[in-house]
Amino acid sequence: MKNDGLSITCPNCGKLNVIGSKRCSNCGQPLPAQKQWEGQQHRPLSKRVVGVIITIVAVLAIGLLGFIIQHNQVLSYTIFVNSAPQKVIFYDADRHPVKTIYLIGDRRKKTATGVQGTLVVARKIHLNKNYRSLKAVRYVDSRQRGLLKIQSEPVMEFYYPSRNGKLRSNGRCKIVGHPEIKYFSWQGTSGRDN
Repeated sequence: MKNDGLSITCPNCGKLNVIGSKRCSNCGQPLPAQKQWEGQQHRPLSKRVVGVIITIVAVLAIGLLGFIIQHNQVLSYTIFVNSAPQKVIFYDADRHPVKTIYLIGDRRKKTATGVQGTLVVARKIHLNKNYRSLKAVRYVDSRQRGLLKIQSEPVMEFYYPSRNGKLRSNGRCKIVGHPEIKYFSWQGTSGRDN
């Protein structure tokens, strides 16, 4: 017996009949009802198959969500600055320490291209000191441009290792008026000068 959605085969003589016919047009034998055919034609999926399909869909959804979050997240050096004071050590071309400063986050705002805001640049840091009395300077932290630029005196530029790569706690930098400085390293602090 065949049911292709348009015709039904007579179980007695094998003649194709129009779906919905009550009797075979050839031999006159009664034909099975359409509902009987539908029940035979569509078997429900087993619980195991349904479980596998749900698992695959869930894994794909989680992977897609992780991809979307990673590519829309603004991950910047100033995220670290605003969470705790950062000790920054500057090095020359031979990786010898030249200068140490501390960056203390003040205000930050997420933009379409990165983060911008203000921070305080200090030579030393002490526990419980109010750094709001120091002059805050503007910064622009742009992952797209691969650059954190601090508008201090002198201007400081910190370069990302790559625009899409992970942040590292060290890398190349430039300080206006200090051509000997080539590299930097970031170190979180507990609020005390070491």
